[in-house]
Amino acid sequence: MKKETIFELLVYLVIFGIAIVYGLTVLQVHFSSGESALGSVLFYALFIIASVVAGVLAGALLTEFGHILGAKVGGYTIFSVNILYFTFYKEKGKSKFKFSNFDGVTGETKIVPNLEKRPNPNPIPYLLYGTVFLAAWFAGCLVIFYTYRGNAGFDSDLAYFFLTMGVVAGVLLLYNLVPFKLETETDGHKLTKCSKKEDRAAYNQFLLVQHKVENGDEQVEVEVMKEETKFTAELNMNKVYELLDKKEYEEAQKLLDLVFENEKDVSKKALQQALIQKIYINIMTMSLEEASEYYEKEVPLSVRRDIANDNSLPAIRTYILMAGLLDRAKNECLIAIGKAEKAYKNTPTNRKHSELVLYNDAIDLVNKNHPKWEFEKYKLTE
Repeated sequence: MKKETIFELLVYLVIFGIAIVYGLTVLQVHFSSGESALGSVLFYALFIIASVVAGVLAGALLTEFGHILGAKVGGYTIFSVNILYFTFYKEKGKSKFKFSNFDGVTGETKIVPNLEKRPNPNPIPYLLYGTVFLAAWFAGCLVIFYTYRGNAGFDSDLAYFFLTMGVVAGVLLLYNLVPFKLETETDGHKLTKCSKKEDRAAYNQFLLVQHKVENGDEQVEVEVMKEETKFTAELNMNKVYELLDKKEYEEAQKLLDLVFENEKDVSKKALQQALIQKIYINIMTMSLEEASEYYEKEVPLSVRRDIANDNSLPAIRTYILMAGLLDRAKNECLIAIGKAEKAYKNTPTNRKHSELVLYNDAIDLVNKNHPKWEFEKYKLTE
């Protein structure tokens, strides 16, 4: 078991323990004491659910407000704010809304350095202010609780409503301050990665490249970063596409290997992307016998399942190779192919042509080995 997996389990156990102890002691005592105006177990259960939901909403809003303010102070432009899957963004000067996933605890504020106003933007306020606002809210909830706790009836329920919101804030604060890598990229982990000046400069470069890729209105040109920073590996991941376009698989492999060598500094999302690219390259360049041996030894069932459930085009083209060449599972290939058109539409503009070529290369290789499957007709077109 990896070290970060152990840390993640420990954090979840602590959070679960806090929730259980709080529910079986504080809330149970409050209900059984007769101080609550809520007479039934059902109403009290709904009261707890409402306070937890309110706590999550308040925590999400305050955290992202802190990120927004911190980004402005640090010298960044905000191009999207996601709060519990509700995403607000600007496109061609117009404010828009959509539902989308996020990489964070309760949301994600995406930023890009505003180099015209500030040559060296500082990400520390952006990463820190969310925690500061959440900590202030936690303290405020405790103040309200101690103000009303001595009273009975509605005042007592109000006190414990805010106490529960405070406990939720405390749990979110604990998760977000953890200084090591968890399932999501926490502010605490990012702060440790941005502790040095050169790391902050690399982070800003990484944000610029990512923005260009996602925005899709500029040509992305990435130089391989030679300097060792906490973001070198992830930044160089963007160069892999250019190398794949040129069929320079060996050079692409070298950059991918650097990602795995610096695994502790790389997000889980980036590691997943790197692994998908590595498997794709190996299957495309190895003989069928070598690829089968590599597949059995280096690609466990858990990784195969993750790739099968990933709806991005890189994962789909890789899974088609895995299912078609190594598992010889035509139906699995067809399921993946059925998701390709939508995945292609959702691919960033700057990556569309590259992904189309890579996907069609995978289809060609499977079709070559299984001509009776007639997969030629499933190739994508621009």
